[in-house]
Amino acid sequence: MGKQKRNKSKRGSKQNSNKTALSASSATSSANEEKGHQQSSVKYVMKERQQKQNHVRVSAKTNKPVVDASDETLLRALSERILDVDIPCATAATGCLSNYVSFYCIGDAEESSPEVEVASEVMVPILFQRIQRSLDKITSLGSQIESSIASKVGETANAALAAGAAGSSAIDKMFAFNTEQWILVSLSLNTLAGLIENFLSAVERVSAASLSTLCAVLPLVEKSFQLTKNGMEESNSDCILDASSNASRAIHSLLDDNIAIITSLQPIPLTHIVTELTNTITNAKMPHMTRLHASGALVSLRKVLVLDEELKSARGREYDAVVAAVQTCTDGTVIDLLSNLFESGDKNHDPKQLVLRMIELSNKCQSMKQDEMMESQIMSEVNARKEPARMIARRQKELKESKKTKAENEDMKEAMMVEDKDGVKKAEETESQLDDVKDELDGVVKSWRELIGSYKLALELVANLCSGREDQDDDIEDVMYPDDDEHMWDSDDEAKLVSAANSAGACSMEMTCSPSERVTFSSMSSKHLLARIISFFRSWVEFVSMLKDDVPALVAEDVDELLSTCALCLGNMVACDLSSLNEPSLKKVIMVGGQEKPVTDGLDMFWWELIAAMSSDVSDGPKAHVTSVMLALLRHQPKARTIVNSAVLDLLLALITQQYNAEGGANNVQMKCNAISMIGLLCSEPHPSEVNARVCSALLERLRSPLSSTSDDNDADSEKARQSLVIMHEILDVLMDMYGGDDSHDDVFGQQDILGHFQRCLPGFKRRVKKTVANSTREELDTWNETALNCSRFIKYKKG
Repeated sequence: MGKQKRNKSKRGSKQNSNKTALSASSATSSANEEKGHQQSSVKYVMKERQQKQNHVRVSAKTNKPVVDASDETLLRALSERILDVDIPCATAATGCLSNYVSFYCIGDAEESSPEVEVASEVMVPILFQRIQRSLDKITSLGSQIESSIASKVGETANAALAAGAAGSSAIDKMFAFNTEQWILVSLSLNTLAGLIENFLSAVERVSAASLSTLCAVLPLVEKSFQLTKNGMEESNSDCILDASSNASRAIHSLLDDNIAIITSLQPIPLTHIVTELTNTITNAKMPHMTRLHASGALVSLRKVLVLDEELKSARGREYDAVVAAVQTCTDGTVIDLLSNLFESGDKNHDPKQLVLRMIELSNKCQSMKQDEMMESQIMSEVNARKEPARMIARRQKELKESKKTKAENEDMKEAMMVEDKDGVKKAEETESQLDDVKDELDGVVKSWRELIGSYKLALELVANLCSGREDQDDDIEDVMYPDDDEHMWDSDDEAKLVSAANSAGACSMEMTCSPSERVTFSSMSSKHLLARIISFFRSWVEFVSMLKDDVPALVAEDVDELLSTCALCLGNMVACDLSSLNEPSLKKVIMVGGQEKPVTDGLDMFWWELIAAMSSDVSDGPKAHVTSVMLALLRHQPKARTIVNSAVLDLLLALITQQYNAEGGANNVQMKCNAISMIGLLCSEPHPSEVNARVCSALLERLRSPLSSTSDDNDADSEKARQSLVIMHEILDVLMDMYGGDDSHDDVFGQQDILGHFQRCLPGFKRRVKKTVANSTREELDTWNETALNCSRFIKYKKG
C-alpha cells in the first residue's frame, strides 16, 4: 500500500526566495486611505476594461458581454473590495471569491498565468490584511462588550430600569457588529485555505508571521464564542465555530509538506504554535473538523521536526523542548482524539437517521414540486378558457349593451379578481412550505457532509502516522520496455533483482522504525486504534445494504470514498509493526456467515472481521475495498497466510470465476484483481498439488475469458477491453510466479497446458495493448509492456 496523506501534488518543499512574503502585521491603513484606494482601484478597473474590450466574450443569445469567472480584472476588483470599510460590501466580495475558489479555481494552471498571479500577488496579501483588521476589531469589540455587561450588572435597580432599554440596544448592536466581523473572517479563511491548497505561488506568499496570525484566530474563537453564547442566542455563534474550522484547515494546508516554512520557524513562535494547536485539540467545545485539522497540522510538524533525522541533527538543543512537545501531543492527545472518534462516532449525528431523513425530505420536496406543477398546469388550462375582463368590457362597449349588462360584467370581473388573489395567496403559501423543506434538506445534507468529512480526515491522519519517513531514492525513472529481445535483462541483472527483493521481504518493519515511531505505534496499540478502525470499516461496508430505500447518489459516492480512504488507512496500519496484531483479541468470537468463529490474537480478529464483511450481502464496490485490505494483510503479515482455510480459498476462487458484472464495472474488475493477487501470495507458500490444480484451473478459465462480454478485436478500444487487459496482466504475473521456479508443480503445469495458454494468449495480449493506447495511462502501458516481455522470456525458459 502506498502512503495515504493529504498531499497537494502542485506544492513543493522549496520556496521561491525572489518573492517577498507579506506579513499580516502590515495591515494598518486608515479608513480614509481605504476609500482613496478604492477610488483608484475603480479607475484601474475601468482602464483595464477599456484595454480588454476586444477580448470580452459575447453571449450568443443576448449579444451582451459575458465576464468569465476567472477574468483577471474581475478578480482584482473583487479582491480590492475585500478591504472595504463597509463590512456588508467586503463580505459580499469575499463570498464571491470564496465561491470562485471552491467551484472555478484551477489548481493545475500554469504558474505564469494571470489567474495564478492574481491569486498569489493580490488575493493572499489582501486576505491576510482583512483577517488581521477583523481580528483587531473583534478584540476591541470583545473588550467593549465585557465592559458594558460589567457596568450594567453593577448598576442599581432604579438606574437599571431607567437605562435598561438603551443599554440593551447598545450591547445588541455590538453583538451584531461582532457577528458581521466573524462572518467576514470565516469567509476570508475559507478562501485563503482554498488558495493555499491549489496554488504553490500562494504558499510562497505566506511567512512565519502570517502563520502566527492564523494561529491567533484559535484562542480568540474560544473567548468570543463563550462571550456570544452568554449574551445572545446560540445560533449566532455558528459563524465563530465555522471560523475556527477554516482557520485550522488553513494552518493544516499551509504546514502540510511545507518544509521551508516549518524550518524557518524559530523556537519561541514554534512553541507558541504547538501550544495553540494542543489547546485546540483538547478543547471539546470545538467542532470535530477544527480539532482534526489542528491534529493534522501537528502531524505535519511531527513529520519534519521528529521524523527527519538529518534536520534533527542539524538543529541546536533549543529545539529539543518543542520537538518533545510535538511527539508527546501526537502520542497522547491526537491518538486519544482519533481513537474516541472511531469508538463512539459523532454523538450528535446518526448516519443512518441522516440518510433516512434525507430520503424523506427529498421525496417530500419532489412531491411538492410535482403538485405545484400540476396545479399550475390546471390553472393555466382554466385561465386559457376564460376571457379576460378587459376584453369583456371592450366587447360590451362595442356592442353598446345596456347598463344592466355592464353592471353584471363588472360584478363578474370583481369575482375573478378575488379568485386570482386567492390563487396567488395559495401559491405563495405552497412556495413558502417548499422553501422550508429545501432549507431543512440543505441542513441535513450539510450535517452528512460534515460527518463524512470528519471521518475521512481522521482516517488520513492515521494513515499519515503509519506511513513513516519517505525515502528520497524511491523515484524510479520511467522506462518503456520494448517488445524486443535485444533489451531484455541478462541473468546477472535478474539475479540481483531477485536477491534484492528477497532481502527486502526478509527485513522486518522494526529495523526501519525510529524510536519515536515505535512509541507512536505502541500508543496506537494501547488505545486499540486498529481494532476500532476495522470495526468501523465493517460497519460502513454494510451501511448501504442496511437501508431499504433507494440510496441517493450523493450518499453512495460519499460512502465509496470513505471506504476507499479507510482501506488505504488499514493498508498502512498492517504494514507497521503494531503490537496489537500479536496481542490477545478484544473479541473472543466473530460471526462469519451465521457461524461463530473463535479468535485468539489481533491478527486473527482482523482477518475474520474482513471475511465476515465479505460474507455479508454487499455490492461489488464495498467488496473491492475489503479485498484490497485483505491483500495488504497477506502481503505485509505473512503469518496471516496460515489462517486461510479451504472455505476462504473457495471464496477467493468464486470471486475470480464469477461472471463480470457490468453494474459493478471498475469495482468488479478491482475485486477480481485483488483476489488473483491474493491467490498468488497464498501459492507462494508450500501447498499440495490438488490445491494447485484447482487454483490453476480457475486462473486459466478467467484468462480465456477476462470479461465474458468483451470480444478480442471488435471491442478493443472500449473501457471493457482495457479492464480485460488489467485482469490478464494479473493472471499472467501470478502464473509466472507460480511456475517460474525449479521446484514448481511441473505435473500440474503439463496437465493444464499452461505453456500452450501462454503461447496462444501472448499475441492477443500485445494487440490489445497497442489498441488501447488512447484509453490507457503511461503507467499502465509500461506495466503491460513489461508483462509482455516477461511472458516472452517465460515461454523461452520453459521451452528450454
